[in-house]
Amino acid sequence: MNQRATNSTTNALLKSILDGPLLIGDLPESKSFCRSKLELPTNFVDLNLDQKLGHLFEDALASLILASDRLELLEQNLQLRDEHLKTVGEVDFLLKENATPTLIHLELATKFYLAVDTGDGIALPGPDARDNYYRKLARMRDHQLGLSVKFRSCLPSKYEDTAIESQQLVFGCLFDHIDASETFTPEFVLDKCRRGKWLHQQDCDRFFSAESKFEIIPKSLWPVPFDFLNGTVLEPWSPQQQVERCLMVRVNGGSTPIFVAPKNYPNQT
Repeated sequence: MNQRATNSTTNALLKSILDGPLLIGDLPESKSFCRSKLELPTNFVDLNLDQKLGHLFEDALASLILASDRLELLEQNLQLRDEHLKTVGEVDFLLKENATPTLIHLELATKFYLAVDTGDGIALPGPDARDNYYRKLARMRDHQLGLSVKFRSCLPSKYEDTAIESQQLVFGCLFDHIDASETFTPEFVLDKCRRGKWLHQQDCDRFFSAESKFEIIPKSLWPVPFDFLNGTVLEPWSPQQQVERCLMVRVNGGSTPIFVAPKNYPNQT
């Protein structure tokens, strides 16, 4: 049976999209989408928490678009196929703003990166170390944001004569090592983005007392600033419980997200 979102979870996700800090602002290829055009739904939104985080966040954003009297949701997860029926990409959203004839191709992402000092500079892998900030950014700029232009002929024919502008919303958090003396901010990451700390599990006893209270943040709530979690019941966690992948926790009710990483991170097999 699929796990469905409660009122508190749904409200936290929707509020995060409306009011949460962005990870990335305007890019040379694409400005950031204006969130003031979105509206909270008047009815409860039934979100499926068992799906991938990206799809969950897309469903939450779709509900805010559908509730807006300024926007029309034309397409979601639109597969683009060439003349050989080969998939060349997917457009997250195609929107129409009522005040203008130009359509909006909107790409959405929610990403998390840990600043790792390699000795040769700072690397930015994700909780799954196969992910990487620089690779993700290049993919977005070089491919995803240009899909509606480069593969214009692959769009449904009804849009072929309509101007389309690419925009993006990138949420997430950048985690500095808990022992780092300075924060690290790569190109295009906003100075006021959400920030966190990370450490290896075996170092928990060096940085936290035995009386510290740890609570697990389920992956569905990773994008949610802790200030938006009022009324959300979280599962307790002990540093004695072995972790096999990065675990996000809240410590002592604080506002800073903490990633507890397995022993060999980022050199995971």
